[in-house]
Amino acid sequence: MSREMERLSRDVRDRFIEFWRGKEHRILKSAPLVPREDPTLLFTSAGMVPFKKLYASRDPLEYRRAATVQKCLRATDLEEVGYTPRHCTFFEMLGHFSFGDYFKREAIHWNWEFFTRVMGLPVEKLQVSVFEEDDEAFAIWRDEIGLPASVIHRLGAADNFWGPAGETGACGPSSELYYDLGEDLGPDQKPGDEGDRWIEVGNFVFPQFDRQEDGRDLPLPNRGIDTGIGLERLTMVMAGKRTIFETDLFAPIIERVGSLGAAPYAADRRPAYHIIADHVRALAFALTEGILPSNEGRGYVIRRILRRAAVQGHRLGLREPFLHRLAATAVAEMGSVYPELRKAEEPIRVTLQAEEERFEATLEQGLSRLDELAGKEASDGRLSGRSLFMLYDTFGFPPDLTAVLARERGLEVDLEGFEREMDGQRERSRASATFHDRKDRELEWTRFRDCAQVRFVGYEKLEVEAPLCRIAPVPEADGEWWVVAAETPFYAEAGGQVGDVGTIRGEGLAGTVLDTRAADGETRHRVRLEEGTWAPGPVRLIVDARARASTMRNHTATHLLHAALRRHLGPHVTQAGSLVAPDRLRFDFTHTGAMTPEQIEQVERTVNEQVMADTAVAIRHSTYDEAIAEGVTALFGEKYGDTVRRIGVEGFSEELCGGTHVSRTGEIGTFTILSEAGIAAGVRRIEAITGTGAVEARLEQRRLVEAIREQLRAAPEEIPDRIRKVLEENQKLKKEVAALKTRGAADELADLWRAGRDLPNGTLLVSELLLEDTGGIREVGDRIRARLGSGIGLIGVRAGSKTTLLAVVTDDLIEAGTARADAVVREAAEIAGGSGGGRPHLAMAGVKEAGRLEEILATMRDRLAGRLGGSGGEG
Repeated sequence: MSREMERLSRDVRDRFIEFWRGKEHRILKSAPLVPREDPTLLFTSAGMVPFKKLYASRDPLEYRRAATVQKCLRATDLEEVGYTPRHCTFFEMLGHFSFGDYFKREAIHWNWEFFTRVMGLPVEKLQVSVFEEDDEAFAIWRDEIGLPASVIHRLGAADNFWGPAGETGACGPSSELYYDLGEDLGPDQKPGDEGDRWIEVGNFVFPQFDRQEDGRDLPLPNRGIDTGIGLERLTMVMAGKRTIFETDLFAPIIERVGSLGAAPYAADRRPAYHIIADHVRALAFALTEGILPSNEGRGYVIRRILRRAAVQGHRLGLREPFLHRLAATAVAEMGSVYPELRKAEEPIRVTLQAEEERFEATLEQGLSRLDELAGKEASDGRLSGRSLFMLYDTFGFPPDLTAVLARERGLEVDLEGFEREMDGQRERSRASATFHDRKDRELEWTRFRDCAQVRFVGYEKLEVEAPLCRIAPVPEADGEWWVVAAETPFYAEAGGQVGDVGTIRGEGLAGTVLDTRAADGETRHRVRLEEGTWAPGPVRLIVDARARASTMRNHTATHLLHAALRRHLGPHVTQAGSLVAPDRLRFDFTHTGAMTPEQIEQVERTVNEQVMADTAVAIRHSTYDEAIAEGVTALFGEKYGDTVRRIGVEGFSEELCGGTHVSRTGEIGTFTILSEAGIAAGVRRIEAITGTGAVEARLEQRRLVEAIREQLRAAPEEIPDRIRKVLEENQKLKKEVAALKTRGAADELADLWRAGRDLPNGTLLVSELLLEDTGGIREVGDRIRARLGSGIGLIGVRAGSKTTLLAVVTDDLIEAGTARADAVVREAAEIAGGSGGGRPHLAMAGVKEAGRLEEILATMRDRLAGRLGGSGGEG
């Protein structure tokens, strides 16, 4: 790739920004990606979210002209990516905007200037489209820009009318600029037609209407401009290419794929190369934002993208995980523009490698199973919904990926049948709901008065008197009741914070509030009635002040912890779950590896520095869009209303949160991390304590150190060295014991070889082996495989109470297609109703019915002998 080509996309970005800065636009920084309601759209830059509301605002605006480079990541056209010259998953949108300032005339003139003079696109290669009813835009292009009417195309609403974000809101006509890639791509094609000749390089939207619920379009208070220019497409045109994949945005990754040993970049393989290059870019940006692969929501979209890329690599001959290597190339190419990529490079690498290794373990088996199913169902012309579900449930193949693979084998797929299978699984999951969950939906309420809405006053008060609305006995809990009052200071469990506890008192009654929950839009108190009976009238609800204060300390500390983790580990860290209770806090977060002791210490020190600073904790309200645009942390998967509550520690942390918090960080007292551990792939968990709990933990640690000191008879500073010496001595003794065991195992193996048989196509060894424990089985397998030379081994290993099948196959027989260890052990295990698996050269399976081991070995001895050219039997 030429030096000029290497910097073309950066040059396009720079020229765009400088041009609109010259037109007095505020240049907005590229903001973090935020989720959209439709998970297939995934994300758009946060700074763009509130724009549609600005057009309708009647309040004074901070600015009326803006321009930015918007990051976008979507999966709506996933099946098209790689097969067309222009579709991609992650892309950059160059945008400029006007809110009640300039309108169509200036937008059309300035964009014509940008494309023809600044970017130098030849006028004869350009044509435009307008909304069929937009005579104003048509006249500007024809009479002021000077384009002949023959190159101005009137198109319908599907092409040239920008609808509102929902059912109502800002909308208006648009005009698009098209570039001609060559008459040979379709001599009769014109802009708006299907085909590859005309590519849209600019979309100029004119928001001028406010769509009402009844469908009427009223004038907007701030009619304006919303322009989108795809960086990838414009770079392609500037480079004189016909596909975005030949630009500097993709070419380096494509070159790197080839260098890893993939099949050459030939015509029939180009889609695979393109899919990989596009998907690696998308994955790098998604993982930078802390969005990890999972089985639901946006995480599932990311997993689909990753697995789609992995399958394409497999088709190109790449048999080892490779995406993490390509990610390094993507970071190197994009990191100078988006520094957050460089900060997250290591987590990106680790996550991709771990996820791909996990998929690789089942990929070959899944493809083999797909081929089997395709053969069985070929006569039907399509793969059944049940088969689709099995491939998804057993091998992790998303149905859209299976659809692509099936089409390559000449089959359609029954997606409706797949959805029926999924519905059946969901129904089975619902049917397995706990007994108490089912009972809670069948509560028997006694109503004292109607309460349209339970008012929460717990931010301001810990004690109120309120009318009793209704009560219901808690199923299977004698003496406990669910209680609803018209007003409550009790915080209901939400956002990780546990429900408040306390007391409830009334005329002749007293009870203990054990928990507080939100259900059906109301706050329910779980009360153990201590004395009296329920009756209509007011009750006094009193929150346990000490427990609430401890919970508040832990909740604010959780926010400080989140910010400290992002500061020390990187911006990829996002909250994946939490528990805020009076006695502790638990924080789950996205990160790809264990934190080092130094990192844990840094995070703990940073949180305590904020505690000691005794900074005021600010609580304020704004719209959700305003908060996101200002960089406030929001949690993926959480649902927020139009107005949100923001909890901030100036200069350090600000999050959307409805929980209870201290008024100053100093009230936390002190913060201590108890543990840090992994709980799932790419998810870590920190458990910590604050206040008096942290003080007690320090005292307990001191007591433990004293106990250890007495046992070792050492001063505190001598303890590490004394423990090291004890461990070294212990390790030495372990090695001596292991040597004795190995000597015994060697004797066993010597006896084992007497059962070996030399057959025409290799050696067959089928026998039993007795070991002390299962720890050395794999090592035994390696030794047997090495000694076989060429052959198959199947050993029934009895170790303590466990019986295990061990299969090994030498490389020459694997390559010849004679046998695979994973297939051998699976076949053997199935004889006794079991299952197993592993690698082609070595695999294991548990035997549930140990008494059938001799039967399994006898059956397999005959089968395997036949595969090696023998006649079976004991011989």
